[in-house]
Amino acid sequence: MRHILMVAPLCFMGLVTPADAHAFLVKSSPSVGSTVRAGITELNLEFSEPVELAFSGVELANASGAPLPLVSFGFGDSTHRTLVGKVSMLMPGSYVVKWHVVSTDTHPTEGSFTFRVTS
Repeated sequence: MRHILMVAPLCFMGLVTPADAHAFLVKSSPSVGSTVRAGITELNLEFSEPVELAFSGVELANASGAPLPLVSFGFGDSTHRTLVGKVSMLMPGSYVVKWHVVSTDTHPTEGSFTFRVTS
């Protein structure tokens, strides 16, 4: 009986699966490091798990660091994994996107990437 009590907890450990702890950027449009044609009016950032909109944000700046305002910001769909920021049409040049999110399990993550717009 004592051996069964010692082995039982080990059996239950196999039933526990690890949960993702952080929302990481898995896809963006424009893509990380990409060069795109002029006419971009939207940033799409897709994360590995749902995020909390109230504690998440996206900032866009030009090559000299001047911030460019987002016209609107919100979820792209009902999964709460995609954030969409509407922007005024971007002129040719280099841009930096900085993002910070808090996943639904309250873990913060942040990052940045660049892209370039050509005519």
